[in-house]
Amino acid sequence: MISILTVTKRDGWQGPAVRSLQRNFMSLGKKKGHPAFYEWVIVAEDTGTKNMKWLQEEALVPIPFTILQAPPKKVGNFSNLSASNNLGLKHCRGDYVVFYQDFIELEPDCIEKLVALVGPKTFVTTVTKNPVGEVDDGRYTWQDEVRTCWPEEWEENVGLAPMAILRELGGYDEEYDQGWAWNNCNVAERAEMLGCNFLLDETNRPQLIYHKKEPELNPDMPLNGDFHVKRMNDIREGKFPLRLNYL
Repeated sequence: MISILTVTKRDGWQGPAVRSLQRNFMSLGKKKGHPAFYEWVIVAEDTGTKNMKWLQEEALVPIPFTILQAPPKKVGNFSNLSASNNLGLKHCRGDYVVFYQDFIELEPDCIEKLVALVGPKTFVTTVTKNPVGEVDDGRYTWQDEVRTCWPEEWEENVGLAPMAILRELGGYDEEYDQGWAWNNCNVAERAEMLGCNFLLDETNRPQLIYHKKEPELNPDMPLNGDFHVKRMNDIREGKFPLRLNYL
């Protein structure tokens, strides 16, 4: 089974997400047995919005889905993203997890391409196309190829990870919820220490839909960059455990 995990604190993404999944599973449905082996787990900060009620009661979602209430932010934290990822992972039944963030539209073969690259120690990521007017960050060659990449390039925008590895790591480090970003790098770099490899499929190009990012919504939110460097150094030096206990 493949679990698709969406963690969100925003609203308005539901329509594009459902249409994306409809297109993907219309394609997969023509191939032997695929839709029967998928589920969608959604962790939302506000489950009572009009759009969330539409998703629960009226939307034609092509696979079974579960909506969970996100955990409250811990005192002093700016975010609950890592905690929400851990809650979602506890409810995922799949052997592999496709992370699918809100405000992203998938090409019709996006999930099929991800799943074609699964392996017990393989993490897969995609090229997320920025909205018109935003500058690409230069990581991509824009060649139609699948290539190995650095752990730090693994993104949760649309990416795949083996569930067994996530369980062995004990989930996301929830201390990253004190600020913004780098939590995906922590997971990927710890996975590399377990012997995992990383693939970037540059033929797989989901489209980011413009929305305000965390620093725009909360200018006081600190970046986790310095914290991340120290955390990873502490893990490598044996001062902090590689395996956590969140899952």
